[in-house]
Amino acid sequence: MNVPSPRTCIVVLGMHRSGTSAVTRVMNLMGAELPKGLLGTRPSNKAGHWEVRSLLALHEAMLIEAGSRWDDWRAFDPSSLGVERRRYYEDEIARLIAKEYGDAPLFVIKDPRMCRFVPLYETILANAGVKACYVLPQRNPLAVVASLSARDGLTKGFAGLLWLRHVLDAEAATRNRPRIIVSYESFLDNWQDPRD
Repeated sequence: MNVPSPRTCIVVLGMHRSGTSAVTRVMNLMGAELPKGLLGTRPSNKAGHWEVRSLLALHEAMLIEAGSRWDDWRAFDPSSLGVERRRYYEDEIARLIAKEYGDAPLFVIKDPRMCRFVPLYETILANAGVKACYVLPQRNPLAVVASLSARDGLTKGFAGLLWLRHVLDAEAATRNRPRIIVSYESFLDNWQDPRD
């Protein structure tokens, strides 16, 4: 009897400006499927973000409805949406994942906002029979802060708080889960040597 292999989703979790786009693209080049509806390039990332355009809009709507936004340093609690609205967002995220990735056995998903609601995604993926594994790119926080300050005009202190919120939420939510933490600088410097 042939038992189908479980589908796997590589979830790339990292703060904005931390190398998540580069890591996502490499996962794709190594065989993980990208979504059909990609977010286009922007002046701040001319190579592309490799994000699901429709999910990005849904994440923003969910954060706003809960009184938050992408640059909120406070913890995000999906239960603040209430049971009915949380279920709506779970169903809509599941629908968009199915639409964007079809039945791909291995796919990669990325949006820095997801650092703040990993448990929500873990439940959605598990309900769809998809195993989640995590890649957490880490870039020198001073470089991230400088990049956020330049791109968004944030003060360095506030940018540092945002970095801390995203990194700590992603790390805590993926403990005891299949994950790897990647140094962005080493990733760029030693890309030829898979042992690093």
